[in-house]
Amino acid sequence: MVDIYDEMMSASRRIAASFPDPRFYRSCSLQLADSQRIYRQAPLVARCRKALDRHLSRNPGHRLDHAEKVALEAGALVFAERERTGLEASDTNEAAGLAQIAGLLHDMRRGDKNHAASGAVAAGSLLDSLGMPEKDRLYVIQAIANHEAFVEPPVIVSATGKLISDALYDADKFRWGADNFTVTVWEMLRFARTPVGAALPRFPKGMEEIARIKATFRSHTGKVFGPEFIDLGLSIGNNIYEFLRERFAGDVTQGRQ
Repeated sequence: MVDIYDEMMSASRRIAASFPDPRFYRSCSLQLADSQRIYRQAPLVARCRKALDRHLSRNPGHRLDHAEKVALEAGALVFAERERTGLEASDTNEAAGLAQIAGLLHDMRRGDKNHAASGAVAAGSLLDSLGMPEKDRLYVIQAIANHEAFVEPPVIVSATGKLISDALYDADKFRWGADNFTVTVWEMLRFARTPVGAALPRFPKGMEEIARIKATFRSHTGKVFGPEFIDLGLSIGNNIYEFLRERFAGDVTQGRQ
């Protein structure tokens, strides 16, 4: 018997496949390649990834695949912002690596009530055990503490620290586009054992919440490309919602799958 959540995930991916990829992936392809290079070569990035699995085992929709996407795209955003921030090449490589580490570790405490703050503490302890220099560790901790949506971030004096923080936030919020409707929502429903039909009435309200993200992107590059991620996600979400209303017609009030 096919798992209902796997069935819905597959159907949602088929719907999403009819839409184009966000322009970010074409326009920032060189920066994404640079980020891939850092991700493959930086020893501390690899050590953080290795240490991560046990922290993400109970993070429905926010496991390693999510963390790696955020990490790689946060690194790409740092490279995309290099000229605007005036970073030297070597400093940009270092900042991209730190943004990637922040991306990998940002959801370490996803299940906590204030997961950004508690995740920052947990990440700081891990990075201390791995021997990361204090200044770099502070950049990562600040970024993780500041990645919560709809919360005004504190002022970060360091231009490098602000860049890392903004890159993490924007890369994480890119996931509120198509990823939310093709992976995250189904993994979270599965984890909570919520019948799909029973979740349908909450779908429109969730779409409204996602739409609010469009105005929150922080880096210049994020502001250019981020709203398209959200618009595409909402278009995909609307199609998925119509599919679900037909698929589960009559089940909504009874809470059946």
